[in-house]
Amino acid sequence: MFKLLNVRFFNGELERPVITIHTDHTGGMYGWITVGKVWISKDNAYFREINLCAEHLNRPTERVITTLMHEMCHLYNLERGVQDTSRKFTYHNANFRDVAEARGLLVSQNPTYGWCITEPSPAFTELVQKNCRAGCFKLERLKTYRDGTPRVTKPGTDGKETTVTRTKQASRKYTCPDCGVSVRATKEVNIVCGDCNKPMTLAQQNS
Repeated sequence: MFKLLNVRFFNGELERPVITIHTDHTGGMYGWITVGKVWISKDNAYFREINLCAEHLNRPTERVITTLMHEMCHLYNLERGVQDTSRKFTYHNANFRDVAEARGLLVSQNPTYGWCITEPSPAFTELVQKNCRAGCFKLERLKTYRDGTPRVTKPGTDGKETTVTRTKQASRKYTCPDCGVSVRATKEVNIVCGDCNKPMTLAQQNS
């Protein structure tokens, strides 16, 4: 799809980036492009990165490819020295909007992030459906807590999913009656002090 979109909308002039699928560490972005060339090959060629966030591959195919096209528009401007974002690359200005609209995307404005909302036009959707195999995205990565376990979500008041905040697991403090060394456990255990060979006693319990 990168090759097709490059030829169709950019005359094949875009440099090929490394296209990746990484976990979303931004808090909600569908994808990104690196400003610098952060990949290097064995023959010392450098490449930018376009990433599609793994947690958002469950969207319709034309919307996933819209994210790819969104980043390709940034790539087009980067290669020509055109500034299309500000505020640490978060606010999308009219330079981005004009390039994206000229290439089949519908662009609308967010009050905080500017002209960043891109959707596929009917013509762009048709192009994707004709050239991208249906059902090609079969997997998505679950959103996780910091410890790597899947997040639990519930419907929010605005209709969007919100993450359920987990309460801290109760801990128990065990102390050696002789030397006073202490340890914590998340459940009741029978534990012996390795130095004194004495059973440790439950000192206190915190939630």
